[in-house]
Amino acid sequence: MSEYFNIVPWFNSKEWLDVYEKIYISKNRKEAHNLLLIWKARCPSLPSGIESTLTLLEVLIQDENNNSSLPTMRSDHLLRLAYSSAIMRFVNHMLDTETAKGSSLYQAARSLGVPDWIIDLRHDTAHSNNLPSIELLREASHIGLDWLEKSYWLKYKECIADYKSGQKDTSDNNKIAAFMNFCLSLSFCVHSRCKIKNLADIPDPCMKESIVNDAREIFGDLIDFSNLKTISIASLINILNNNHSKKLLKGKDAVMHANKALLGEDSLFLSLDVLNNFSGDFFHKRKLSSQYVQCFEVLLTCLHTHDILLDFILELIQITNRAEYGEQKSHLAALWVSEILIALAKSKQFIARLKKTSSVEIESKKRNELRSLYHHWFPNEKTRGLLLDMQKPVPAPLMDIEFLQPIISTYNPYLKYFIKDLLNLVEPCLPKSVTENICQLTELIASPDKFPHASQKIYTVDDLQFGNQGKYFDQQQETSSESKENMDVEFGNTEAKARSYGVWKLPSETHSWSSCPIGMLPWQQ
Repeated sequence: MSEYFNIVPWFNSKEWLDVYEKIYISKNRKEAHNLLLIWKARCPSLPSGIESTLTLLEVLIQDENNNSSLPTMRSDHLLRLAYSSAIMRFVNHMLDTETAKGSSLYQAARSLGVPDWIIDLRHDTAHSNNLPSIELLREASHIGLDWLEKSYWLKYKECIADYKSGQKDTSDNNKIAAFMNFCLSLSFCVHSRCKIKNLADIPDPCMKESIVNDAREIFGDLIDFSNLKTISIASLINILNNNHSKKLLKGKDAVMHANKALLGEDSLFLSLDVLNNFSGDFFHKRKLSSQYVQCFEVLLTCLHTHDILLDFILELIQITNRAEYGEQKSHLAALWVSEILIALAKSKQFIARLKKTSSVEIESKKRNELRSLYHHWFPNEKTRGLLLDMQKPVPAPLMDIEFLQPIISTYNPYLKYFIKDLLNLVEPCLPKSVTENICQLTELIASPDKFPHASQKIYTVDDLQFGNQGKYFDQQQETSSESKENMDVEFGNTEAKARSYGVWKLPSETHSWSSCPIGMLPWQQ
């Protein structure tokens, strides 16, 4: 079973829905309580919503049984103790997530819709010498049970589903698509043109809603969106690297679904509309504008951090070599490959220098600190050039010439845009002459019309004619030595000239053909 599926104590979704119906609709709470006890036996650590429901149900059922006969003072006191304990556990369980963020119990209750007086009741039961009245405790328990219906049962009723071993699940695929869309949205938010600091500053309501919905689908209740003014874009970017994100992107086929979400037809990454808004006409350019690149910096950094940038680069290279994407998208994909490879070279250069000058582990340094240090060491680099995760090395395959050989040797007219950046990553470094020759060859493949050539004439067998005799070279070979001598006298040729026939020339027998480079004749060296 995949690590992304939770093992739950209920047999199937029908059993879960049956418990909900017995608690809140048919009011058959004793049967619901029995099923909850079975769940507790199967899994001692129940979800907080179910644990709190079980606690409150137990005391309410106990109270109903106690009312069937005349209550005594002793039984009344025990019942008040049971109610007090149930309310205390309810408050602690359901507000624990908020208080862990530093909020007080009152602040947490206010943000989640729990009445303040229930928090007072909780304090009285914990610290006062006298327990609250039984009527007040009953009212608080009923309110708590109603609150659980809205905040837990109805919330999960819409999304609970069964999983059978071997079936293909799409929930994580949808989460990965939402994660990529979330990264793209945050990338646009931090662009220097936008000047957005928190979610409330986003002027477009659709974009704001999209970010909130994506975050809820990915992270669930980990983020409180009750006050958008308190949620900074920087804090959301930090969440992209938490354990929840790592777990999601380590799943089977996660890379494939990430690439599909980012490079599909409707994706913004290769959108020509977005490109034109920032770069104008780019068709004859060999580099993307820094304003345009900045739109996707958070996204690309996240891909680098989670070790899926290599597969993204390879997919972009595939796009450059597919005719169905069209000339402009292939060109754009090639320029993106170049931009990313240059950024990886910066990371490689920076990490190498950091290891030489500092004994401190790179993982212990903050990202902003590393970026500031990079600009300090390399002031000539453009401050707005793409910088990726400065803590991550270059993916090893991109430094292996054997891994790159199929890419280099495949005919691709767009290879000229990123071949040099690709070769610059190879270790050990290639000789400069080799790199230049490969780059020149890719330019020749992409645009042969730009390279000079001696003649546009295509030679045929007719060009083997010599002089005005209308005889061919192979016929001349059959002539007698006597007639050959007469012909030499007639044309006044020497032995060397006799070996020239039209545009063709017989080579000397002394030429060393084995030492001649491919594509050249011996006398052209």
